[in-house]
This record gives sequence, C-alpha cells and structure tokens, in this order.
Amino acid sequence: MQRYSSGFLFLVFALVVVAAAQYGWINQYVQLVLMYMGINVILSSSLNLVNGYMGEFSCGHAGFMAVGAYVTSVLNIWLFTSDQPLSAQLLPASSVVYLFPITLLLGGVGAALAGLLVAIPSFRTRGDYLAIITLAVNYIVKSSIENIQAIGGARGFMGMRKVIDAMTGSFNLPWVMIWILVAAGLTLVVLKRFVHSTYGQGVVALRDDEIAAEIMG
Repeated sequence: MQRYSSGFLFLVFALVVVAAAQYGWINQYVQLVLMYMGINVILSSSLNLVNGYMGEFSCGHAGFMAVGAYVTSVLNIWLFTSDQPLSAQLLPASSVVYLFPITLLLGGVGAALAGLLVAIPSFRTRGDYLAIITLAVNYIVKSSIENIQAIGGARGFMGMRKVIDAMTGSFNLPWVMIWILVAAGLTLVVLKRFVHSTYGQGVVALRDDEIAAEIMG
C-alpha cells in the first residue's frame, strides 16, 4: 500500500474543509472550531520545537503569539482601512487578499524580534530560571497591550472585520480559514524539515547530552 506524506494528507484535508465551507456543508461554528484548531497546531508545534526537541522549558509562547497577532492586525488596519488615526487609507482594500500573507509574515518577524529581546538577557539561563523569565514575558505583553490605547487597550483591537469583508468581497472564499490552514501546514512542513536537517539533529544532540555534543562539534 502506497504511503502518503503528512504534508499531502494535510493538503487534501485543507482542500476538503475549504470546499465544505464554500458550499455550505459546514456551518460557521464548525469553521470557527477548525480555525482555532489550526491556530493551536501552530502554537503547539512551536512549543514542541522549544520544549520538546530543544529541551528548554519556555513559557512565553502566548506572549510572542500576541505580539505577532497585534502586529499583523495593526498593519492590516493601517494599510487597508480608514479606521485609524495616523493617516488616510494607504492601499486599496481590494489588494488585501494578495498582501495579507505578507502581513502575516511581518507579524512573525515582530514576534521573532520580541523573542530576540527576551533571549538577550536570558541567553545563559536554563530550566526553572528560563521558565520564570519567559512566564514574566506573558504578563509584560498582556499589561502593555491593555495600556496602549492606540491599539484598543483592554477593549481589544477593532477593525479586522472590515479587512475580512474586503478579502471576501474580492473573491468569495473563506479566506481567514484558508490562510490559517496554509500557515498551519507550512509550520508542520518547515518544522519536520528542520528537525531532520543537520541543524535540527544538532539541537536534538544538545538536548540529549550537551557536553558530548560540544565535544563532537
């Protein structure tokens, strides 16, 4: 019996889900559950990389994820809608369907930079000390978001509904679910390739025996 790769199976699953949503075979609630599942696949995969393969006890993923989400949301609101105080709408709303993936990547860059800021002072910490530092990051990010009124403060950042409506208006497809499934699929593929690469094997070796890995180079 022919074996299919996990990436191929996920692609088939994503196509079936999108088709089912497009033709009304699954309702809005089921779509919402599937979107949350995709988001949690991304989060749990990153946790598996750091806590599992690397063996470092990090608790800051929720904070970094919030940074990435807010960066993407702010960019979309400022670029494609007029619901922002700094300037007029910079790009036509119809272009959001093509440029939304770029804002997703920029959100990832923002989260990575936030992680780098935390990594600098905690570079030589291990175990419980790293867990305490990264746990504190969650509270720092939460407090910062709730006190920055330019991004909605404790009320949350509003306006993404107009961005979603602009994407749907260009092409009548469930775009939010599509991009979530695409991001989840790419996360799984990249993580698998990294783990089986030379650098990934080096990470696993460091986790299993740091001294032996240093001796072997």
